[in-house]
Amino acid sequence: MGNVNANPSQQDEQAFSTTVPVNGDLTDNAMLTHSPPTSPRATHSPLIFTPQVPVVPLQRPDEMHSWTQTTSSYEDMYTQHAIPILITWSYGGKDISVEGSWDNWKSRTRLQRSGKDFTILKVLPSGVYQYRFVVDGRCSYAPDLPWAQDEAGNSYNILDLQDYVPEDIGSISGFEPPQSPTSSYDNSQLSSEDYAKEPPLVPPHFATTLLNLRTTNMKIQPPMPRPQHGVLNHLFMQKEKSSNSVVALGTTHRYLAKYVTVVLYKSLQR
Repeated sequence: MGNVNANPSQQDEQAFSTTVPVNGDLTDNAMLTHSPPTSPRATHSPLIFTPQVPVVPLQRPDEMHSWTQTTSSYEDMYTQHAIPILITWSYGGKDISVEGSWDNWKSRTRLQRSGKDFTILKVLPSGVYQYRFVVDGRCSYAPDLPWAQDEAGNSYNILDLQDYVPEDIGSISGFEPPQSPTSSYDNSQLSSEDYAKEPPLVPPHFATTLLNLRTTNMKIQPPMPRPQHGVLNHLFMQKEKSSNSVVALGTTHRYLAKYVTVVLYKSLQR
């Protein structure tokens, strides 16, 4: 690694130093100390050139367009396939770092304290990664996350981003049922022809239901015959002629050979 030092070297000082006249005269010490070495071919002071900054050669318009397009496509591809993941450490410590196989274990990144936890946000492409925490200089792992051990017995956590599904509400719009057509709900008003129609006849199956069976002796319950197949779910209403104070409402639900009948007696008096 190269070091950048702001202090010039001694040779540079000697090469680029000039003598300063004092009262029109040059002292001997100044000449011996700051003057460049004498040369038989050079009788004048060395020329000082302004250092040139390296400049990238200009590219053609077609090369510039292709380079820009390639760079933008690479950035778009990385951004499109990158997955943000939040790594959290919740087991104490003062200095927490994380290292993993996403860069072949080359670097360590320090986690930021968030309350009692330490977190860091990583943006990684899809794949399976191994990583471990460095807690106060010692390697560790989070037991509440997926983890494994290598042949040497060192434990590390596993980060699987292959089955990652982003939380995009718009992506589940295809699973919603289609809306009903407006033509089926035109909210049209009933005409006189609709009121002139007779109501539909009661199916003959309802005439033999349990609610329509009469018994002479209420103490002895008659055997309940199996209702016909047509009796699945219907509402029965019975109103006695002798008494107008009570109305009976009944419903029967049948599933295969089993059925449930519920009768509700309601008073007409308010």
